[in-house]
Amino acid sequence: MSDVIVLKKYANRRLYDTEKSVYVTLDQVAERIREGNRIRAVDAKTGEDVTDFILTQIVLEKARQKNALLPAPLLHMIIRYGDNLLGEFFD
Repeated sequence: MSDVIVLKKYANRRLYDTEKSVYVTLDQVAERIREGNRIRAVDAKTGEDVTDFILTQIVLEKARQKNALLPAPLLHMIIRYGDNLLGEFFD
């Protein structure tokens, strides 16, 4: 079973690793995930779970670095149909 790393996300977009007591970058978080860890990210002020947002941010940043973003027509469809499209796709 993999470890769960709890991150706090601050308003200034910084991420704080509560296990190691240090600020971390998205690249460092991605590396920890590749090592087999899971993350749970919470907004430092509200306590809201923002894990999905952080994971999406990591994926989009990697895609941007490789200039391999999703094609515009697909992005338009995702925005147009919202959760319904993605929910049906993954079901």
